[in-house]
Amino acid sequence: MERRRERGDRSVIDRDRADGRRRIEEKPELAAVLLLVVYAFVGPSTASTEASESATEQAVHVCDETNTRNWNIYCNGPILEAVNHHALFNDSKSYVDMPIRQSPDETIAAWRKIFGDTPPEKVDETKLHSFLDEYFSPPGSELVNCTPSDWIPHPPKIMQITDPKLRQWALELHEIWKHLCKQIRPEIAQHPDRYSLLDVPYEFIAPGGRFREFYYWDAYWIIKGLIVSEMYNTTQNMIRNLAHMVERFGFVPNGGRVYYLQRSQPPMLIPMVYEYYEATNDKNFIREILPVLEKELDFWHKNRTLDMSIKGRNVTVFLYRTNSNVPRPESFKEDVRTALPIPEAKKPTFWKDKASAAESGWDFSTRWFADHKTLYTIHTTRIVPIDLNALICWNYDILEYLYEQVGNMIASEYYREKRVIFRKTLNLVFYNRTLGAWFDYNLDTEQQNTMFYPSIVVPLFTGCYHALNQGKSERLFEYMQNVGAFNFSGGIPTSIIKDSEEQWDFPNGWSPLNHMAIEGLRKSENAQMQDQAYRLAKKWVEGNYRVFEKTSHMWEKYDVIGTIPRPGAGGEYDVQDGFGWTNGAILDLLNTYNDRIKLSQGYTKACTTAVPNVLVMALCLVVSVLGALLLTQKS
Repeated sequence: MERRRERGDRSVIDRDRADGRRRIEEKPELAAVLLLVVYAFVGPSTASTEASESATEQAVHVCDETNTRNWNIYCNGPILEAVNHHALFNDSKSYVDMPIRQSPDETIAAWRKIFGDTPPEKVDETKLHSFLDEYFSPPGSELVNCTPSDWIPHPPKIMQITDPKLRQWALELHEIWKHLCKQIRPEIAQHPDRYSLLDVPYEFIAPGGRFREFYYWDAYWIIKGLIVSEMYNTTQNMIRNLAHMVERFGFVPNGGRVYYLQRSQPPMLIPMVYEYYEATNDKNFIREILPVLEKELDFWHKNRTLDMSIKGRNVTVFLYRTNSNVPRPESFKEDVRTALPIPEAKKPTFWKDKASAAESGWDFSTRWFADHKTLYTIHTTRIVPIDLNALICWNYDILEYLYEQVGNMIASEYYREKRVIFRKTLNLVFYNRTLGAWFDYNLDTEQQNTMFYPSIVVPLFTGCYHALNQGKSERLFEYMQNVGAFNFSGGIPTSIIKDSEEQWDFPNGWSPLNHMAIEGLRKSENAQMQDQAYRLAKKWVEGNYRVFEKTSHMWEKYDVIGTIPRPGAGGEYDVQDGFGWTNGAILDLLNTYNDRIKLSQGYTKACTTAVPNVLVMALCLVVSVLGALLLTQKS
């Protein structure tokens, strides 16, 4: 048996292993039950709440009086509960993004004057609407659009794309930066407690759609695109905003809202700085920001590590593990609803594991489910993720390099040693010699999860394996071929598990995962892997292009399995357009393969319909096959 000791966590709570029922659809008749669930655990300060907390784990809210003065508006309290009980908005995020017109104390006092201690189910819905109209402003009204000062119409890198249609498309994506650019209104600095938005000093590129604020790991791929657009000042501003968060809170939150203050996202700040430095050679900026980078990495060391013994060796690994154990405000009614079948004593753990999955960026995926089928078995905090640990290894590698660049060889050597040691940990804990791939490690079963998820390519992307051991990367490539990861028309799906209805599963493909897979294969010294990288890049670019051609939008995720490309689906909210990291990944791939990727001649515009049609699909298939045959004859 392995012994384990968790750091930065009070206890390890038994996980619910029951399969549970499938997700319950939102229905009016569930309102009374939903209310009971709310009062049983997340009520503000009532006697029933105190009794509940004495029988279960004490509530840890996503923000509180220690980090914000408006916690009782956006993270807890009667208004949040009433709005979600009556389902005033299709999207729970709408309410918590609404600024208040007066101070939190004045707003709560007004609520008490009108509603007193009325339970949420007895709050008059008409009066509730009127209250919101009087005391709140519309979501997103605290932000204004902006045009980045370094935006130019025809960036030289984009103009080097040889395919004329792809070049024009890249220019259109470059134009979208102006629509995604956001600046925070100056009055937020004067009255920060009236907003859920976290104030940052510089303009930024938002992902798009419901994601109005900055987001952490999205920013890496946005920056990759900004560099192709040669918008280096905007890139630096994006990094400075995240650094501002580290200086203020000690870490980078999931996104720019107070309700994200208990969780982060995959640690990509150090890689962002690396990409900026490689593009600009700005050593002064590196010297300035290195202490902030160390502070951010220290957060992961202190709060997201686990000491464990495996195969007779003591090692330290990293995992996603938030402290909050209540419904997420931005998904409040969804979290309450999905917890209905969960035993009362296990609800805090269920919500903690959901929030920890959100910290991973994969919210949600069968990757985090004990039975790999149902959300009710989620146990994210019992999974040691290969991708997170490979990213930490990359962070060490980059800090070694950056310190060397500024002449601090002592610090550089320190991180070189950490990288060497941690690379051994990766191989010991995550590498499967039989299958030839790295996998997540399950703390409960003390085994690896050998099902396919694209997270297994992150060690290739980060280069966190011994440079002389090319065989490891080649064996991973063989494994991916054997499971059929490259067999889909639009790219790599997020899993090969069907019918989960989760957005980070089959049949959806996501830009960060496909981009990391492409880059990991491309950087290999194996010609076959490099060729697969090109073919995968071509699939991803062409699929994105065809959907854009039909819908005039870029999307956060795509259905990669059909003959007809279309936006992805599934999850807690409608598919979002925009879209920051999708645009950035495409621009980077078009820049990398600027003289190679060309649109297939046999793919017609009719094939881009967003609605499946059997006749259209059949015609598209015939046209595609004929086009491929013609191209083969020409070559």
